Amino acid sequence: METAELTNMCMIEDTKGEKVLVQNRKKGNWTGIAFPGGHIEQGESIVDSVIREVKEETNLDIENIKLCGIKDWYGREENKRYIVFLFKTETFSGELLENGEEGDVYWVDKESLYNLNLANGFDKMLDVMLSDTLNEYFISKTLEQDYWIRELK
Repeated sequence: METAELTNMCMIEDTKGEKVLVQNRKKGNWTGIAFPGGHIEQGESIVDSVIREVKEETNLDIENIKLCGIKDWYGREENKRYIVFLFKTETFSGELLENGEEGDVYWVDKESLYNLNLANGFDKMLDVMLSDTLNEYFISKTLEQDYWIRELK
Protein backbone atom coordinates (compact mmCIF):
# COMPACT_ATOMS: atom_id res chain seq x y z
CA MET A 1 0.00 0.00 0.00
CA GLU A 2 1.29 3.46 -0.84
CA THR A 3 0.63 6.75 0.91
CA ALA A 4 -0.29 9.95 -0.94
CA GLU A 5 0.69 13.59 -0.65
CA LEU A 6 -2.07 15.86 -1.96
CA THR A 7 -1.53 19.34 -3.39
CA ASN A 8 -3.33 21.83 -5.61
CA MET A 9 -2.68 24.58 -8.14
CA CYS A 10 -4.97 27.17 -9.72
CA MET A 11 -4.79 29.16 -12.96
CA ILE A 12 -6.53 32.50 -12.40
CA GLU A 13 -7.43 34.08 -15.70
CA ASP A 14 -8.35 37.71 -16.35
CA THR A 15 -10.33 37.22 -19.55
CA LYS A 16 -10.69 40.97 -20.15
CA GLY A 17 -6.97 41.39 -20.69
CA GLU A 18 -6.10 37.82 -21.75
CA LYS A 19 -3.78 37.58 -18.75
CA VAL A 20 -3.09 34.90 -16.15
CA LEU A 21 -1.68 35.25 -12.66
CA VAL A 22 1.70 33.59 -12.18
CA GLN A 23 3.94 33.09 -9.19
CA ASN A 24 7.72 33.19 -9.37
CA ARG A 25 8.31 30.44 -6.82
CA LYS A 26 11.43 30.96 -4.74
CA LYS A 27 10.83 28.64 -1.81
CA GLY A 28 11.57 24.92 -1.63
CA ASN A 29 13.06 22.70 -4.31
CA TRP A 30 10.56 23.58 -7.08
CA THR A 31 11.40 27.13 -8.22
CA GLY A 32 10.45 29.17 -11.26
CA ILE A 33 7.19 30.36 -12.78
CA ALA A 34 4.04 28.40 -11.91
CA PHE A 35 0.53 29.11 -10.65
CA PRO A 36 -0.38 29.60 -6.98
CA GLY A 37 -1.14 26.48 -4.95
CA GLY A 38 0.06 24.27 -2.16
CA HIS A 39 -0.63 21.39 0.17
CA ILE A 40 -4.02 20.10 1.23
CA GLU A 41 -4.17 20.05 5.01
CA GLN A 42 -5.36 17.04 6.98
CA GLY A 43 -9.17 16.92 7.03
CA GLU A 44 -9.50 19.82 4.55
CA SER A 45 -11.57 19.49 1.39
CA ILE A 46 -9.70 19.73 -1.90
CA VAL A 47 -11.73 22.74 -3.10
CA ASP A 48 -11.37 24.55 0.25
CA SER A 49 -7.62 23.95 0.09
CA VAL A 50 -7.20 25.68 -3.27
CA ILE A 51 -9.33 28.62 -2.12
CA ARG A 52 -7.18 28.92 1.04
CA GLU A 53 -3.84 28.54 -0.78
CA VAL A 54 -4.74 31.17 -3.40
CA LYS A 55 -5.82 33.57 -0.64
CA GLU A 56 -2.59 33.00 1.33
CA GLU A 57 -0.31 33.41 -1.69
CA THR A 58 -2.11 36.16 -3.64
CA ASN A 59 -4.65 37.76 -1.28
CA LEU A 60 -7.33 37.09 -3.92
CA ASP A 61 -10.67 35.42 -3.25
CA ILE A 62 -11.65 32.95 -5.97
CA GLU A 63 -14.99 31.40 -6.95
CA ASN A 64 -16.44 29.21 -9.72
CA ILE A 65 -13.42 26.93 -9.58
CA LYS A 66 -13.22 24.15 -12.16
CA LEU A 67 -11.12 21.02 -11.85
CA CYS A 68 -9.24 20.73 -15.15
CA GLY A 69 -6.87 17.82 -14.55
CA ILE A 70 -4.23 16.22 -12.34
CA LYS A 71 -0.50 15.73 -12.24
CA ASP A 72 0.74 12.65 -10.43
CA TRP A 73 3.86 10.60 -9.94
CA TYR A 74 5.11 7.85 -7.75
CA GLY A 75 8.14 8.29 -5.52
CA ARG A 76 9.52 4.77 -5.30
CA GLU A 77 12.05 5.64 -2.57
CA GLU A 78 9.34 7.00 -0.29
CA ASN A 79 6.63 4.55 -1.44
CA LYS A 80 4.44 7.62 -1.89
CA ARG A 81 2.22 8.95 -4.69
CA TYR A 82 2.20 12.70 -5.21
CA ILE A 83 -0.99 14.21 -6.65
CA VAL A 84 -1.57 17.80 -7.78
CA PHE A 85 -5.19 18.75 -8.46
CA LEU A 86 -5.22 21.35 -11.26
CA PHE A 87 -7.93 24.01 -11.14
CA LYS A 88 -8.81 27.15 -13.07
CA THR A 89 -11.13 30.08 -12.60
CA GLU A 90 -12.03 33.42 -14.14
CA THR A 91 -13.84 34.69 -11.03
CA PHE A 92 -11.71 36.53 -8.49
CA SER A 93 -11.76 39.63 -6.30
CA GLY A 94 -9.49 41.44 -3.90
CA GLU A 95 -6.25 43.39 -3.89
CA LEU A 96 -3.28 41.45 -5.26
CA LEU A 97 -0.42 40.75 -2.85
CA GLU A 98 2.64 41.20 -5.03
CA ASN A 99 5.47 40.15 -2.70
CA GLY A 100 4.42 36.86 -1.15
CA GLU A 101 6.39 34.54 1.09
CA GLU A 102 6.24 31.73 -1.50
CA GLY A 103 7.20 34.07 -4.36
CA ASP A 104 6.16 37.21 -6.20
CA VAL A 105 2.82 37.06 -8.02
CA TYR A 106 1.98 39.12 -11.10
CA TRP A 107 -0.11 39.12 -14.28
CA VAL A 108 1.36 38.01 -17.63
CA ASP A 109 -0.06 37.66 -21.13
CA LYS A 110 -1.48 34.19 -21.54
CA GLU A 111 0.23 33.92 -24.94
CA SER A 112 3.70 34.34 -23.37
CA LEU A 113 3.44 31.62 -20.70
CA TYR A 114 5.61 29.04 -22.46
CA ASN A 115 8.37 31.64 -23.00
CA LEU A 116 8.87 32.28 -19.26
CA ASN A 117 11.38 30.64 -16.89
CA LEU A 118 8.94 27.89 -15.89
CA ALA A 119 9.33 25.59 -12.90
CA ASN A 120 10.51 22.11 -13.89
CA GLY A 121 7.68 20.24 -15.65
CA PHE A 122 5.25 23.15 -15.43
CA ASP A 123 5.02 23.27 -19.23
CA LYS A 124 3.36 19.84 -19.18
CA MET A 125 0.97 21.00 -16.45
CA LEU A 126 0.09 23.95 -18.68
CA ASP A 127 -0.64 21.56 -21.53
CA VAL A 128 -3.29 19.91 -19.35
CA MET A 129 -4.70 23.12 -17.87
CA LEU A 130 -5.07 24.87 -21.22
CA SER A 131 -6.56 21.88 -23.04
CA ASP A 132 -10.16 20.73 -23.33
CA THR A 133 -9.09 17.15 -24.06
CA LEU A 134 -6.13 16.40 -21.74
CA ASN A 135 -6.78 15.35 -18.16
CA GLU A 136 -3.63 13.83 -16.64
CA TYR A 137 0.09 14.50 -16.60
CA PHE A 138 1.69 11.36 -15.18
CA ILE A 139 5.40 10.98 -14.58
CA SER A 140 6.73 7.45 -14.68
CA LYS A 141 10.37 6.57 -14.31
CA THR A 142 9.57 2.95 -15.24
CA LEU A 143 8.37 3.73 -18.76
CA GLU A 144 10.79 4.52 -21.57
CA GLN A 145 9.66 8.12 -21.63
CA ASP A 146 9.82 10.40 -18.62
CA TYR A 147 6.13 11.32 -18.71
CA TRP A 148 2.91 10.95 -20.59
CA ILE A 149 -0.26 12.97 -20.87
CA ARG A 150 -3.58 11.18 -21.02
CA GLU A 151 -6.35 12.44 -23.26
CA LEU A 152 -10.05 12.19 -22.50
CA LYS A 153 -11.67 9.39 -24.48
